[in-house]
Amino acid sequence: MLRTGLTIAAAVAALTVTAAFSSARQASPSVIEIQLKNYEFVPSTLRLQRGVPVVLRLVETAGSHSFSAPELFAASTLDPTTAAMIRDGKVEVGEGGLELRLTPNTPGTYAFRCTHFMHSAFGMKGTAVVE
Repeated sequence: MLRTGLTIAAAVAALTVTAAFSSARQASPSVIEIQLKNYEFVPSTLRLQRGVPVVLRLVETAGSHSFSAPELFAASTLDPTTAAMIRDGKVEVGEGGLELRLTPNTPGTYAFRCTHFMHSAFGMKGTAVVE
């Protein structure tokens, strides 16, 4: 009887540790690095999952750029630090880049672009697909 109780206690402890590890792994958002180059985003298409937290790491590689995605931001839950950086649906990305933490809530296709003069006209735009 004592042996059965210890076996059950060990099994419960193992399940608790496994569940905690699984939750911690799920809580860590995936990171998507986006390079902002002269007149392009690399990658220019982002694949996101509804309800799954993500970090968009915007890396400035040349010049000065912005990341404008008002519809995506409106359809997402934003980390408070991220929300504080966004003005009129966009963020300015300086040297060193920045990270945006968000959880997309609504499936759809959302455009993003650089709002600096003529950048999007020269091709600096893309889409975020939330599935």
